[in-house]
Amino acid sequence: MEDIDTPLVDDDSPSPFGKQGLTVDRGLKIAILSVAGAIVLVVAFLAWSYYGNVRLVNTQSPSARAVANLASIVEKTPNVAAARVKLAEAMVANDQLDDAIVQLKAALEIEKDNAAALTDLGLIAMQRREWPSAEAYWIKLIGILNVGEMAAKNSALADVYYYLGTTYVEQQRYEDAVANLKKSLSIKRDSSPAHYMLATAYQRLGLTDMQAQELRIVVAFDPKQAQANYDLGLIVLAQGDTAQAAELFRASVDNAPVGVTAPAEQLAKLGTAAEHLATAQSKKTSDPKEALSEARIAAAIDPANAEIVKLIAELAEQQKDTTRALNAWSRYLELVPGDKTATDAIQRLSANAK
Repeated sequence: MEDIDTPLVDDDSPSPFGKQGLTVDRGLKIAILSVAGAIVLVVAFLAWSYYGNVRLVNTQSPSARAVANLASIVEKTPNVAAARVKLAEAMVANDQLDDAIVQLKAALEIEKDNAAALTDLGLIAMQRREWPSAEAYWIKLIGILNVGEMAAKNSALADVYYYLGTTYVEQQRYEDAVANLKKSLSIKRDSSPAHYMLATAYQRLGLTDMQAQELRIVVAFDPKQAQANYDLGLIVLAQGDTAQAAELFRASVDNAPVGVTAPAEQLAKLGTAAEHLATAQSKKTSDPKEALSEARIAAAIDPANAEIVKLIAELAEQQKDTTRALNAWSRYLELVPGDKTATDAIQRLSANAK
């Protein structure tokens, strides 16, 4: 999303957070884990480094020792597929991807439906952006895992549908991506990464309302998901809700990786906290609803300003927005410890909320 003034991007625009699409954790290293539950799902920009971003290449490193030890086991038991898979995973951790592929394919020669080997090969293909190969591995895995009455509850199958959906996003096959991501979510409904990837597919299809719906789910599951907060902020800003957009941008700023500046830049475009505070104070009596919106924008820009936070609490309570008022008074008490006005307000609002 290089152009941060619009909520939609074309297929080739880079996200300010990194490549929007593939969400395989490239720091994962597929390390010595069984396929069931071994896949760690993280959202694109938060955990992307490359496999082996800490380059452990000398024979004294833990990953190199693991390779040596597991190679010795494979030498003694060459026809055990599981041993070759473990060796391959250690090789991935040691940045020996080509060697790992050899071992994984050897494991498949021994056990053609070895799910762990197929999963690791699929992840490596995704890392290398070899999308047709990745697709073939995921489709084969679906055929293996999608059997029996328990398939509808198989989290490993949910992961594979997620990876296949992600692969289709990268191939610009967005309808196919939507179909498979929905299958993933039918098994694992609370998967924030799958909801985010579904939002991405909807965005690429131009379905902004459906994108926003998925982004809201992501933010509900994971309030600190910086990319989802940023994307949703762009959408609601375009829809005219500047206060909510400001709050979403603030959440993105607070949780974005080092070096990602787009959320802060977008927040800065909204003006200064002093400007919005002055507007809020001037409209406190004549238009309290607008005053609250202006105060919310000011607080998003300057969240440590106690005067602004207190004004939000007062305005929200006046408008019977109990949840917002409670949150604001609690925040004010953090900024001004022991303040009696805040403690009394929290006690009063809490009692009324029961």
